[in-house]
Amino acid sequence: MSDEPRFEPPEVTDEDICWASCLLKLPADAFYGLDGSDPRQEVLKSMERIDVAACPGSGKTTLLVAKLAILAEKWRYRTRGICILSHTNVAREKIESQLGNATAGRRLLSYPHYIGTIHGFVNYFLAMPWLRSRGYPIKMIDSEICEIRRWKKLAYTWRSALEKKHVDKSNIRILDTSFNLGKRDGQFPFADSTLTYQNLSKACQETARDGYHCYDDMFIWAHDMMDKLPHFVDVIRDRFPLLFVDEAQDNSEEQSAILHRIFMDGNGAVIRQRFGDENQAIFDSMFTKEASTDKFPIVEIKKDLPNSHRFGQKIADLADPLGLIHYGLKGQGPKKPLASGAPEGRHTIFLFGEDRADKVIGAYAELLIETFSKRELNEGTFSAVGQIHRPPDKEEHHKVPHHVGHYWPDYDPELARPDPKPKTFVQYVFVGVGRAETSGEAYLSVEKISEGILRLAGMIEGGKTLPHRRHSHRYVLELLEECADVRGRYEDLIARFAVKREAPTKETWDNHWCGVVREVAETIAGASLSSLEANGFLAWRDGPGGLTSLPVTQKRRDNIYRYPNDDPKVPIHVGSIHSVKGETHTATLVLETFWQDPKGRHNLELLSPWLRGSKSGGLGTGVQQKSRLKLHYVAMTRPTHLLCLAMKRSMFEEGNGDLDPKVMQELEQRGWQVKSI
Repeated sequence: MSDEPRFEPPEVTDEDICWASCLLKLPADAFYGLDGSDPRQEVLKSMERIDVAACPGSGKTTLLVAKLAILAEKWRYRTRGICILSHTNVAREKIESQLGNATAGRRLLSYPHYIGTIHGFVNYFLAMPWLRSRGYPIKMIDSEICEIRRWKKLAYTWRSALEKKHVDKSNIRILDTSFNLGKRDGQFPFADSTLTYQNLSKACQETARDGYHCYDDMFIWAHDMMDKLPHFVDVIRDRFPLLFVDEAQDNSEEQSAILHRIFMDGNGAVIRQRFGDENQAIFDSMFTKEASTDKFPIVEIKKDLPNSHRFGQKIADLADPLGLIHYGLKGQGPKKPLASGAPEGRHTIFLFGEDRADKVIGAYAELLIETFSKRELNEGTFSAVGQIHRPPDKEEHHKVPHHVGHYWPDYDPELARPDPKPKTFVQYVFVGVGRAETSGEAYLSVEKISEGILRLAGMIEGGKTLPHRRHSHRYVLELLEECADVRGRYEDLIARFAVKREAPTKETWDNHWCGVVREVAETIAGASLSSLEANGFLAWRDGPGGLTSLPVTQKRRDNIYRYPNDDPKVPIHVGSIHSVKGETHTATLVLETFWQDPKGRHNLELLSPWLRGSKSGGLGTGVQQKSRLKLHYVAMTRPTHLLCLAMKRSMFEEGNGDLDPKVMQELEQRGWQVKSI
């Protein structure tokens, strides 16, 4: 426990808020509004437990960064710090990058403070120390690799028998530190007393003894530590008396429960302030359970930020009906009108036949060229996103359009996640190059490539244990410090792909770069690469649509659709709705896709009453429909100037094949322009 005096939170004054506005290069009234009634000032001054419900484009992250900068400037404790937790690495990086631009903010990037993901915090402060104390090394925390290793510890006959009972490696989950097991979806078709169950449990324990762990396992070990050492919670609360949680609506039940136990349960709760938007609560997996413990927001302490500075009232009116919780979305943006003088573009619904899906993004690109100036096209961010972005596993579930790839066959779903974990090293290169091209920052590519190197080194049998470090490239250089030749080849690799941003071809990969990457990883691990998963990770993987057959100048794997192909005037970032959460775009196209409807109806088709304004909110809707509403609310609140939808023409047709004039009139009255492709 700290020997410092009792914690007293700093007081935030109007002078502090003005200082933060100047620091972040914002107008003096940025947190007050023209009439002084903006609720942001109350959030900045509050040093009590609050939940901030912030609508899309409300400046939530800027507000949080301003408050953190003020607190950092006024912080007077040597061994107590502020804990800032986010749901994803992307959210954490956004906070870090904004804080890093200010001297005061940079203090929060080091001891005694902590900025990171929920998983990172739980791993670092609880699970990893506890695992080591129990005799379990930590070689790699990676669910995919851990699952493969567990599976391979079973004899072929056991694996074959399990597969016949519809149990594969991804179904197996440990439930406690005694390695009792459960099935991710449902129950095992065998009893706990059977040899099958006992062999599975033994395989999981041996894998842990080898130092390989799934992400979800770490929460189990953290809970075990708190069970065995309950006083440790007091130590953490003494170290971090002030907690901020960003994107709180995305916390699963598992995450909410453990954070509540660490920081809030019982006596001595910390001061916690959560930021989020319950209308944007979307999860990466269908198996994720929404929080029931300590749900966000708590009504009694909720502070609303309903005003968006991202878009104007037209987009607000189009998106607002899809919000499950209705708080009257208000559009007070965008910051600048178009070069044409118009405040925004003409929001458009593209109607297409099933055989014309591949023409949709091109038609959208033509509208962008028509709407925006050359400078706006060069400086803007344009996207096309869909709820479903992977092809179906079973052909009988195949609908057109089913997924994003139906609109653009060259789309690669492996590269679309906000924080991708590619299946091959080559894809790490493509992800890195894409990030660098999008942001103009080479270090993003450097970090992604070095992350792939470390992941490969961790797969090598008998290799060194490689503790996680925040800066992967710096860590690789450190590990290669005594091997100048290999370090030189690694630097050549970085220079070629991260700095020059060249894309590897199958020929150059097989003949040269694959060997370089193998040598670097083996040098780091201190062992030879022989495992099947490591060799598979090094294999060349062709992209969808046969990218390797394209001319060299077109061999890009960054999921950017460039139009027109022979003389690109506009780049369109194509991805899933999940991949653009939290982003701001100049224009967004929301693509029709298909997900789990027994009657074969598509997603936007099912949302048609909300799009036409005849329905609002989620009252009385089922779980799947609520999920659709949340996802498409997120998608429709990304753009500043232009919102577009792509929908099937057939759903608006009369019996003779003509468009229903009554429906067309409804859409136009809502503010939509309708274009047929």
